[in-house]
Amino acid sequence: MNAQRRKPLLENTPLPPAPRPAKPKPQSASTDWNHVAAWYDQLVGTSGNDYHQQVIAPALKRLLEIVPNGKVLDVCCGQGVMSRYLRALAYDVTGMDAAPDLISAARQREAELEKGQKKITYLLGDARELRHNPQLPAAGFDAAICVLAIQNLTPLSPLWEGLAHVLKPRACAVIVLMHPCFRIPRRTGWGWDEKTNSQYRRVDTYMTSEKTGIVMHPGSDPTQTTTTTYHRPLQAYINTMAEHGLFTDRMEELVSHRQPPRGKRFDALDQSRREIPLFVALRVRKIAI
Repeated sequence: MNAQRRKPLLENTPLPPAPRPAKPKPQSASTDWNHVAAWYDQLVGTSGNDYHQQVIAPALKRLLEIVPNGKVLDVCCGQGVMSRYLRALAYDVTGMDAAPDLISAARQREAELEKGQKKITYLLGDARELRHNPQLPAAGFDAAICVLAIQNLTPLSPLWEGLAHVLKPRACAVIVLMHPCFRIPRRTGWGWDEKTNSQYRRVDTYMTSEKTGIVMHPGSDPTQTTTTTYHRPLQAYINTMAEHGLFTDRMEELVSHRQPPRGKRFDALDQSRREIPLFVALRVRKIAI
């Protein structure tokens, strides 16, 4: 059987159009705290509240494994509470936040420093644009932190990609957030069991990711000013970080230091405080994939 003869390709045969480069996906609308900046700055002040001082700061000190004068990036630094704490540990600190009024508050508190104290560099920028920020060099930081802000961000992947870009090889980042297993807005709460005389934590949903508006100071604000928070299960954080070469090598579940008022239920309430964590701190390390 004779093979079918192929027709020659004519010079004027139109070529298929070249594929167009994929457009970058637009980031979600900003959920920064600029609209509550004045209230938040007054609330936490220079040194932070008691949770910052007695729970979160000690955890950061334990988890950050860098030498003095190491370069640390404070992502979503707000008005600089944790940046100032890191500076006190002799780190070279850069703080970044998307809220211009919070960055202004942080810089104002820098202006009030005593003479001779090392200054913190504060930058205005979106945490999801770390990779494309010309002020943040590639592999320029020995460590990074993101404290009580990750649940205000979406999507997550651009942040992890950016952290992997700015961290040195084997450098670590510490992410502190409200514990997503036990502290879900409008889906969890305390209850009291009369039969066992014990306090329990009720969890209505967990695996479903959810967006919620949080009234910042109910009862004192007739406008009901809100911020946006995103609940996700714990696996969403650990797995999306790993996709960008950030592997969790340590986790600390942090309980509240605040004891309940003295009374007949004190022992039961205090036990539940010590057993049900308030925050979780994830330490991830940059490892090449």
